[in-house]
Amino acid sequence: MNSFLFELQSLINEGGIVLWLMLMLCIVLYTVLASSWWGLLSLKRQINDFRQTLDQAPTKDLVADEADLFELKKLAWVHRRLPVLSVLIALAPLSGLLGTVAGMLTTFAGMTSASTTKPIDNISTGISQALITTQAGLLMAIPAALLFALLKSQFEHVRGILDQFAAQRSATLSLP
Repeated sequence: MNSFLFELQSLINEGGIVLWLMLMLCIVLYTVLASSWWGLLSLKRQINDFRQTLDQAPTKDLVADEADLFELKKLAWVHRRLPVLSVLIALAPLSGLLGTVAGMLTTFAGMTSASTTKPIDNISTGISQALITTQAGLLMAIPAALLFALLKSQFEHVRGILDQFAAQRSATLSLP
């Protein structure tokens, strides 16, 4: 376990300051993603309560009011996080690209420095930083993008179910 932590610390140090910033971005990204999934799962558990509330509504206006209230209170909580997640996911590979540029600048600085006896050390440090941050950005963004797509799909599915419940109840109330 100690060797794993040592390797991880070494990897993060090789990635430079950009990798530390990416680590913070990763924590924020996956925290928002996890809380959004948690909110959606909570919403799914409340669907039966919503249906019972609609079944007890005596008029179409009350059905519409209950549906609007549920959407404002429950659906909106998850819906507000979708654009935030989209931006955070887009930032992940861009931050990796920033690390790539920083690493390449270190590489070029190592190539031009004639004062050091081992310019290859600066060159290899820069290349390492560039590759590590690029990889980290992709490793952060790809799973998050997949989870985001699933979250959005499930959100739309739940929204459709709720709309269907409200439409069915309204149709039942309009029958003579």
